[in-house]
Amino acid sequence: MKIKRLFCYNALILASVSSLNGHASESGWYGRAAIGYSALDDTSGRSTGIGSASGGARIEVDAGFFAGAALGYDYAGPWAAEIAWEYRSNDSETTLPDGSRFDDGNYASNTFFINGLYQLPGFYVNKPYLGAGLGWIQEIDVDLESTGEELSYSGDGDIGWQIFVGFDREITPQIEGNIELRYTAFDDISLDGEEGAAGKFESLDYQHLSLQLGLNFNL
Repeated sequence: MKIKRLFCYNALILASVSSLNGHASESGWYGRAAIGYSALDDTSGRSTGIGSASGGARIEVDAGFFAGAALGYDYAGPWAAEIAWEYRSNDSETTLPDGSRFDDGNYASNTFFINGLYQLPGFYVNKPYLGAGLGWIQEIDVDLESTGEELSYSGDGDIGWQIFVGFDREITPQIEGNIELRYTAFDDISLDGEEGAAGKFESLDYQHLSLQLGLNFNL
């Protein structure tokens, strides 16, 4: 998938950037806030009861917006753990099996993750790290808009995973700047009609890449 290739390429860039002098980490709680660029793979699935036919549907997605926050504990060599919240929003265009097309729309999600982080040794950087986690979708929805018509479909409760690479750099003893590349995947998602919309989508994938900038606050 193109998102996975982008993740690998940009991860190498981040690793090469992580060759600057830094400091040893100290144990304690931290908070993190971040915003960034959202890239989402196009996805195909099945729509039932939407339009005049059931069958294969496709959602094409543009670049979008990412926001996130986390509360974590740094164990000072080399592990840390955190609970994270993430919001993503991408403009979308949807084609239904009867050929009808919604040229405007939005594919968005609100998710929570439990992550583990491993601080890489030997780079002498302010906390270069790798991470992975398991996630739960609190809400995911796609809106279809065309010539005044708007349909909305949503789901929740799906379980997914993510991997990420990044590094922190000290600004003050209490604040660090952060850059991170994160890949997230949820598979086989179902979205049901809401607000009077008929039908549903099934077997959708949600594979996402974010490049984000943030701040860490040592508590």
